[in-house]
Amino acid sequence: MKKWYNKLFLNDIRSAVEKYGLIENGDNVLVGLSGGKDSVFLIYALNLLRERSYLNFNISAIHIDIGINLDMTSAEDYLNFIGIPYLYENINILDTILNEKNPCYFCSKIKRGTMARISKEKGFNKIAYGHHLTDLVNTFLLNIIYTGKLHTFKPNTYNSKHDLYLIRPLVYVKEEIIEKIVIDEKLPLGMGKLCPEDSKNKRYEIRLLIDSIKEKYPDFEEKVLNAIENEGWK
Repeated sequence: MKKWYNKLFLNDIRSAVEKYGLIENGDNVLVGLSGGKDSVFLIYALNLLRERSYLNFNISAIHIDIGINLDMTSAEDYLNFIGIPYLYENINILDTILNEKNPCYFCSKIKRGTMARISKEKGFNKIAYGHHLTDLVNTFLLNIIYTGKLHTFKPNTYNSKHDLYLIRPLVYVKEEIIEKIVIDEKLPLGMGKLCPEDSKNKRYEIRLLIDSIKEKYPDFEEKVLNAIENEGWK
């Protein structure tokens, strides 16, 4: 790890972990590994955190294949190299969800349910998602524009149905930093065709809106985060 990584992103992850009690000694954490940049960066960052902090916790990764059949060989090799177990589950729902009015919603719901089921079967007590600061702002604006609600995801949520904690350690990390580290460290991504809905959904539209706002107000994401924290997570 390069020394400036602490200032670039690792201190932000430590702050989120400590402020919201995301990870504790003895936790068994399951990370959803989609094949994209955010989840592989989360694996990389959590492994650094474990190596360079007082926390002693276990990390495993799972790739849930919805029927896209990404080639995850490089990611699996990387996980083996750093000593993190790799799980694979094929649920083959692509054709089904593409017939839904909101395929992204149904896909996410089914994948979350699958992860919860596997977590209980394998003894994990926490599921870690790769949602970052840019995702937080995206969700916040998405809810304002399409539902009229001031709402976004929380860093730490308890799922009482499955007795699991859903954590987001990257909530203070901007997407552009993740992109830089994935390139600089040559972190492995899934190879193959992405989901056909990847650039068609409302979240992609909001991402373009955020990019346009940041051209004039570069600290927009930080200001939104401050507002949310000052008012309390809703």
